[in-house]
Amino acid sequence: MSDYNNRKYRRKRRSRNEKIGFYTALSICLIAICMAVYSTYNTLSNSDVSILQQNATEAKPVNEVVTGVQETIEVPTLNFEIPTVLPDETTVEETVAPSTADNSMTALQTMLSTELTLTYPLKSNNVIREYNEKSVYFKTLNVWKPHKAVDFAGELGDEVCSMSNGAVTKVYEDAMYGKTVEISINDAVCIYSGLGSVNVKEGDSVEAGAKIGVIGTAPFEATDENHIHVQVKINGKYSDPLSFIGNNE
Repeated sequence: MSDYNNRKYRRKRRSRNEKIGFYTALSICLIAICMAVYSTYNTLSNSDVSILQQNATEAKPVNEVVTGVQETIEVPTLNFEIPTVLPDETTVEETVAPSTADNSMTALQTMLSTELTLTYPLKSNNVIREYNEKSVYFKTLNVWKPHKAVDFAGELGDEVCSMSNGAVTKVYEDAMYGKTVEISINDAVCIYSGLGSVNVKEGDSVEAGAKIGVIGTAPFEATDENHIHVQVKINGKYSDPLSFIGNNE
């Protein structure tokens, strides 16, 4: 073989060896890069799993009681027990208020059926809740119901006077109404509730303006302003006490 051909042959062989070496090195680099990427990914994945497991271990159940709180909140309580049965003026039938026209007619018929004349039971004459056959809100009981009475406000210990002449027919203490006095005259009964003390007894005869007790508390209206709760019944039916005040004036 001539020197020229020999040199040409050696150059081709060296070029092929160089190419083989280059691709071999490139393959090794790619393999190394892939292994590094895989190793990094595997490390990060294991780290995330460890963090999640740690968080799951440290997490507290939703309903677990938190301890270490030093401050306590006192729950306010009433100093009386509210009976499960509401007063007799709040029967189921009465929770559906009749129409305004029916209310007016009933009140008018009841008022005209008697010649009852009443005076104010307190010197203040301050009415904080009027008679209402429709449902009104009672804060203490958290209920809506008719208020078939009139609440006259005053200070604890203020004198409560009879609104009419009559005879004391009942003196008792009720879980809802507190100390109560009933005074009857003919077909009418005046019921005074929420008294702090009572100065009369059953069978006594009283005159209008005579002291029968002092202002106390009506348990079912305990969160209201200090007052007495006055009801009037004519022939057994509730009527508005204010309708009979000053009838002779």
